[in-house]
Amino acid sequence: MKKNTMMRVASALLVAVLLTTCAISGTFAKYTTSVTSEDSARVAYWGFQSTNSMDLTDLFQNAYDTTVGASVNVIAPGTTGSETFQFKYDETNGSAPEVAYTFEVSTAGSAIGTSIENNVNILWSLDGVEFVHDGSGSSWSKLLAAIEALDGNKPDNRYEEGQLPDAFGTGDNTHSISWRWIFSNSDANDVYDTAMGNAAALEEVKLVIKITATQID
Repeated sequence: MKKNTMMRVASALLVAVLLTTCAISGTFAKYTTSVTSEDSARVAYWGFQSTNSMDLTDLFQNAYDTTVGASVNVIAPGTTGSETFQFKYDETNGSAPEVAYTFEVSTAGSAIGTSIENNVNILWSLDGVEFVHDGSGSSWSKLLAAIEALDGNKPDNRYEEGQLPDAFGTGDNTHSISWRWIFSNSDANDVYDTAMGNAAALEEVKLVIKITATQID
């Protein structure tokens, strides 16, 4: 009888131990797997500004030689003119665009009368470099080529993110255009100049510069 009582007590203790073990196991040991992921973004920086100094309206507002009367938007022997232009890059939020893009400097739409272009007394300059008339072209044609070369002449005009054209990068990227019509004392040149001034249809010159930066998809 005593032995049976002890067996029942032992069995009860065993059950209690097992229950306690299960409770402890359920509290302190278990499988667990956790994964966390996130992402964030901001708008890519562009930086090229449309509010830039691209104004050539004073190029032909001339300062005449003292022997010649003053006028506006005409050219004549003894006159000169100059103007500056920019295509500003704003470094406020970055030092270069964060996207790939094309960059082109174009002079499409520019026009010049034949007698003006071929007149050896009329010379054009870009950034202080004056172009002469010779077998490789007129002063005017060299000016246009030099202006368009400011885009860097890269294949397909493509720039990768983080790149800027050397001529229109950060800092001062001001460029200057100037022209002069030499007041000549040469009889031959005077005859040519005079014929231009007496032509039934007075020839004209127009310079157009368009600079375009376009993101590539």
